Amino acid sequence: MSETDKPRGISALQVSNDSDVYLRNKRIAEVKYALIAPVITETLNGENHSEYYKRIENHEVVFPDGSVHKFKAETYKYWAFLYRKHGIEGLMPKQRSDFGKTRRLNNEAKLFITDQIVKHPKITGQLIYDRMIEAGIMSEGDVSVDTVQRYIKKNGIREDLNPAKTERRAWEYEHACDGYEADTAYTLYVKDENGKVRRTYLIAIIDDASRLIVGAEFFFNDNAVNFHKVWKSAVKRYGRSKVMILDNGSSYKNAATKSISARLGTKLVYCKPYTPQGKAKIERFFLRVRQQWLNADNGEAYENIDDLNEKLREWIAVYNRTEHGGLTGRDDNCNTPMKRFMKDMHDISPHQTANIRKNEYNEWVENCFLYEEKHRVNADSSVKVMNMSFDAPAKYSGSMVIIQYEPGNPERVYLYDPANKEKIKLEKIDKVSNSKKRREEIIY
Repeated sequence: MSETDKPRGISALQVSNDSDVYLRNKRIAEVKYALIAPVITETLNGENHSEYYKRIENHEVVFPDGSVHKFKAETYKYWAFLYRKHGIEGLMPKQRSDFGKTRRLNNEAKLFITDQIVKHPKITGQLIYDRMIEAGIMSEGDVSVDTVQRYIKKNGIREDLNPAKTERRAWEYEHACDGYEADTAYTLYVKDENGKVRRTYLIAIIDDASRLIVGAEFFFNDNAVNFHKVWKSAVKRYGRSKVMILDNGSSYKNAATKSISARLGTKLVYCKPYTPQGKAKIERFFLRVRQQWLNADNGEAYENIDDLNEKLREWIAVYNRTEHGGLTGRDDNCNTPMKRFMKDMHDISPHQTANIRKNEYNEWVENCFLYEEKHRVNADSSVKVMNMSFDAPAKYSGSMVIIQYEPGNPERVYLYDPANKEKIKLEKIDKVSNSKKRREEIIY
């Protein structure tokens, strides 16, 4: 390819810089969304919008680079306006690229902080900071006192050492699709495609108000990709929830889950570690699955994981139409998960939960669940994604670009150009076909 094939004004460095700026701005937008999510999802627990904005006014907001900012109520209100109008992209900074240097505590400093609080439970963050400098663990200026205090608060170190008895009350969301709960259960051992016996994991999502199982599947791996597969299926079939209650495990607390929730317009709520009460309904579902099925079964009865999932679909179909203890005694006689769910959703289609046109809903959901990564396009215009090579437009050769893709599906791989807001579908490389394409004749 000759140099004239590339459009003027574009270079590998320029495209790479655009990609870096886009990813940084996306992380900033996700922080902003987390703050306005209760307003967007209408989960304010009795407050109106103005009261909520006023309450969080001047709260310290920590951005991905470690910088701390405070904002007025009007700023939060403006962010909500931008999100409703433009989605997550509306919250991305347009020009700014001068955020400060990341400030982090190293592992030695973290251990020192914990050790000081264990020995002296009432010690202040300022004193810990001073002692850390005196001990030579960190130099003055590497981190601030605020960094130390945020680390103590964020990780609940004092609470872990001085646990107070917490008052707990039974609760539930008022309407179907207000909140989903998701978790993973360790289950049976089944043969994989190679005949090797492996443990399976049941990933399930329950609608809090109705106890309806909106998504569930057995996998050989408990990871984010499999959770997102179940989540996407639930959103397509039953609708987007305002809130998603999750465990703190790596399958649920990760960058991809955060990005997906921001695109969907769903608020993420993470339960505190070792407190299963926060997602009691999905825990009770797993207990019921074990007591009524898995404890009296074993993996030898199934040829493969597909057979196990077929049995799961049959079991859940019965469960969703069986009287549930948490729904008994209702005046409306909606005592099964399906009846309770349909009481709220009988005239509401899944696409209406997200205010998306019906004919655009499935594609919108698919796009919400695309992963985003930065990749380099090689000199031959190829780019490697999921260990497969794809053809990219020649103008991006040598550049770092944003790749959007559906894990495990080579038919849904795209190059996203943030400068031009262009999404380009990429095809897997066919070397034989490429050899037959006409190329510019080189004259020596």
